[in-house]
Order: sequence, then C-alpha cells, then structure tokens
Amino acid sequence: MDNTGVMHRAVPLTKLTQLVAGDRVRCELEEGGSLRVVELLDRDTVLARADRRGQHKPLAANVSHMVIVSASPPGIDTLLIDQFCIAAELAGIAAVIAINKSDLLDDVQLADCEQLLDVYRKIGYPSLLIDTKSPGKIDPLQTELAGCTVVLVGASGVGKSSIVKRLLPDLDVRIGAISQATGLGSHTTSVTYWYEMGSGASIIDSPGVRQYSVEHLLAEQVRVGYVDLLRASYECKFSNCAHTVEPGCAVKSGLATGDIAQWRYDNYCKLVNR
Repeated sequence: MDNTGVMHRAVPLTKLTQLVAGDRVRCELEEGGSLRVVELLDRDTVLARADRRGQHKPLAANVSHMVIVSASPPGIDTLLIDQFCIAAELAGIAAVIAINKSDLLDDVQLADCEQLLDVYRKIGYPSLLIDTKSPGKIDPLQTELAGCTVVLVGASGVGKSSIVKRLLPDLDVRIGAISQATGLGSHTTSVTYWYEMGSGASIIDSPGVRQYSVEHLLAEQVRVGYVDLLRASYECKFSNCAHTVEPGCAVKSGLATGDIAQWRYDNYCKLVNR
C-alpha cells in the first residue's frame, strides 16, 4: 500500500531479508509497469519467535500494540500469556490482554476471569473480557485499539479471526472451529494478514501459536519481562537477585503481602529454571 492508501502488488528481490506483515519497503517501477521491492526500511518494532534451530523468525513489524487473546475453550493458559507479555516488553510493544468467549462462561468462571485480569490490570496491562457474539461486547477492545497498529496473538481456537471479522465485518475472514477430537483449535490462519481498520488503525492476524516459548531467552531477560517483579526488585538487597533463595528479596516480600500474585511468581520460576 502506498502513501495514498492504494494497494499495489510488488515482488521483492531475492536477496532481501524475509518480509513480514507491517514492514515498510521502497519499491521501484520496472519496465512493463511491474513493481519490485528493492529495500526494507528500518523497523520500529519486531515481534519474533525462535524457530526449531533457535534462530529468530520475525512474525510482524512496526506494530504498537500486541493483543494477547485467550479463551475457554480451548483453555486460559497464564504461562502462555506471560510469555507473550515478556515478548512484548522486550520488543517495546504495548500489551493488551483479552479473554474472549465470555458469553460461554458461568458466573463463577466470570468471577475467576475478572480476578485474573485484575492482576494484569494492576501491573499496567489493559485487560478486557470480550465476546464476538453479543452486541457491544467487542466495543471495549475496539476503543482500546483506536489509532493503533495491532498484532493479535494467542493459541489456536481462542477466536482471533472471529475478532477480526467482528471488527471488520466486510472482510471475508475464514473462521475456524475447536477440534471435537482434541479440544485444540484448528489453524484457520496459516499465514499472517494485515487489515486496515480506518482512522489510522491497523490489525495483524497471526498464525495460531499453541506452544509459544521464551526458552531461548536468558534468565535476566525473563526478569525484565516480568515488570511487576522488576519493579519490586529495585528494593532487593542484591542487585543480581534471582528472587528464589536470596535474603532480603523484595519480590519474596511482595509475595508475602499479596502485592505479587503467587501464580505469576510460579510462572516466572518455571521460565527461569527451565
């Protein structure tokens, strides 16, 4: 898409770095009227994950916000949410947490979800309960995304494509279903798509990630990604405190007072002790 909003098709030079949704490029007009991508412009932000060889594989670029979508079914996985939060923090991308399919939850489950989201809200992450079936239930997310360039992430089956379809009803977005055999989501979106939402907002729908891992990160990077633990750590007795057995640990003190959620700390320990 050019600066006037007109969409063009262009073929990149083979020597270019792999292009992803959100990339800004420079194109040249060739004889015959076709366009060739000749340069990848600097990226402001990059969301990436490690491939099987441990190499970073970009998923999206130049995004301002990451919406971490969870739902039950297929299941709310706080460890997965935390890993996406770490990825967002390290990439300089603002994280928003959305629990979808709230219309399927009973009163007890809704209360549990609100309690969970309150933990993230206190940390500083906007956290929403939404559903794509009921009138007005997607509005809080739409308001949060106004003017932003957003990437949707989360396990397969949580309803990312349904969210895109609700936000952009005129688009033909194929919707998947939860597998009756496994309870896991089907990979409806197999490639990443960029959609313009108007008013300067854009949304990226990424392939479902059942197992997103930060195992390639150093323990120090994981600690930086846990911003609630990081804030508390400034009061630790030792600057290199790992928040496990050290005396004078402010994180452990925060656990005792309830300022830090036990499940957040448990997730942190799983990631640094892997």
